[in-house]
Amino acid sequence: MQRTENNPGIAVIEDLYALSQVAQILRCSRKTVYRLISSGRLRAVCWGRSYRFRREDVQEFVRTSLIKLPKAVGGPTRS
Repeated sequence: MQRTENNPGIAVIEDLYALSQVAQILRCSRKTVYRLISSGRLRAVCWGRSYRFRREDVQEFVRTSLIKLPKAVGGPTRS
C-alpha cells in the first residue's frame, strides 16, 4: 500500500483490511474470523456495521500463531 505525502490520514485508512480480505489472507472462512475476534485472538476495529483490521494486527496474529516444532536430536537414523 502506498502512502500519500499530502494527507497522512489516508495512509492509515489504506493500511486497513476488510473482513473478507483477512479471511482470504488467513485462508479461512469469514465465520472463523468472527470467532477469532470474539475470542480476542485477533484485534479488529469496528467501523460502522463492519470490522476493519490493521495490517500490523494481522501480521502479529500470524506471527504468534506459528507452531514451533522441536528440533530432532542427532537427525534421522538410517538402517
